[in-house]
Amino acid sequence: MRKVWILASLGLLASCGGGSGLGGDVKGFYSLSVSLNESDITSPIVSGSPPDISIPPDTISVRVSLAYSGTSSNPLRGVIKKAQLCLEGSSCYTLPVSGVLTANGSPINFTLSLNAYKFNLPWIAVNPYEDRILNTEWQEVPLTSSGTSRTQTDNYFNAARTVNLQYPPVAKNSLVLSGVGDFSKSYTYSGYTSGTVDVILPKGADTTNQIKPSSVRLIAGTLRCKDDGAGNIVDDTGTPPGTCSGGIDYTTGNLSFRITGVSSATDVQIGYVVSGTQQCWDNGAGNLVGECTGSVNYTTGQVSYRFNDNFVSTPAAVSISWMQVDAYGNTITYVLPSQTMVSPYVYQVSGRVVEVYQGTTLLCSNRSASSVCSVSVSGNVVSINFPGGVLPALSLKYSQDRKVDINPSIDVDVYGRLSSATVRGYVEVDVKLESGETLKARTPITFRVVPY
Repeated sequence: MRKVWILASLGLLASCGGGSGLGGDVKGFYSLSVSLNESDITSPIVSGSPPDISIPPDTISVRVSLAYSGTSSNPLRGVIKKAQLCLEGSSCYTLPVSGVLTANGSPINFTLSLNAYKFNLPWIAVNPYEDRILNTEWQEVPLTSSGTSRTQTDNYFNAARTVNLQYPPVAKNSLVLSGVGDFSKSYTYSGYTSGTVDVILPKGADTTNQIKPSSVRLIAGTLRCKDDGAGNIVDDTGTPPGTCSGGIDYTTGNLSFRITGVSSATDVQIGYVVSGTQQCWDNGAGNLVGECTGSVNYTTGQVSYRFNDNFVSTPAAVSISWMQVDAYGNTITYVLPSQTMVSPYVYQVSGRVVEVYQGTTLLCSNRSASSVCSVSVSGNVVSINFPGGVLPALSLKYSQDRKVDINPSIDVDVYGRLSSATVRGYVEVDVKLESGETLKARTPITFRVVPY
């Protein structure tokens, strides 16, 4: 009987366990033996060259047989319960071996293709490509002060309002005020005389805002028009029938109208209500811009604001969000791109070298601190500390390596690179007889580890 198995993944066991004589084991009239077609194996660690490399398997041929020396005409059979490859008496790998042995019958032969152990020491230290940097590119990004995201709510009554934020100081260009509800807006179309006119009514900065149905009113002198809540422009109360026509798209704000009976160029006053949000934000210089006016004191957190359009109902809920900068203003963090695989065993890794610049002047790096700043890298998070306070106009320059990393948990440069190695161990097979007894046999194996 002959079987072929491929073992490409690790099956590492905590320990080899048990023990038996080399080659065979005897229990009463039964003896178990295991042997290898070749016990001294040349074991190349890698094939190909970066970025196209692979870990070639070793071929191991195992022969397992069960002998019986008694007089019974019906000897017991044995079931292979476990097989393992143990290296240097410590690390063991489960082998996918199974079958039923007949005493004095044909042995079971297995051919195994194994490479699981080549991802560990000492194989990985013999691999000439492990932890090798293939090429490096440099990336440069602007740096801004880090901080903590904060939110706070306020009640607004259509009047100038001053609020003190709970967590100052406030990072510049981080403050946003959002007032939620229905608010009134107006638009003037100048010099209308006749015909159909198309206009787009402003709805505010938030693109999800919509015009509220039945809220649109048009006034041209004494003539009045309105929307009917279904998107049509119709006559308002007191206006002669057939005066007004057109339509309104509440979502886009597109308004089309025609007013008959206008004797001369007349301004059309259009009033309407928007359902949604009014938003404003700081401009980095202490002023609020957008849909409100006001100011912010970045140091104290005091904010004064008034929205441009009145809310229909008050108080209107206002959400205020900002970034609270570091209390001492001396630390900036930056998250580097995560490690990504670009081909089998080859990764793009950022941050081996990290440098901080002000303009074109190098201030510090993760390899060289200075009195101005220091850099530390933990995982993919970079922290830059400025004892005297964060400086303006900063940028971060970092390396982005393409690197071979077959086993990220082992740093070969720390362990030490090897040109070759010899690893001894054994193949062990456990067989359970029908009587319940277990036989365990092993045979030695030697790997001559070479780079190719």
